[in-house]
Amino acid sequence: MKKLRKEWPLGFIGFLAIFGFQGFQTGNWMDFIWLIWAVWFIYFIPIK
Repeated sequence: MKKLRKEWPLGFIGFLAIFGFQGFQTGNWMDFIWLIWAVWFIYFIPIK
């Protein structure tokens, strides 16, 4: 696993809140779902 700063969950939540709000305003939920998947993949897939 990548070593992440202890503050990263707060930034992650803020990031999702901002993009989630934009997705809610525009109705582009598929873009939001793709974004969540991409971020999850980047953060949580082990790197060898």
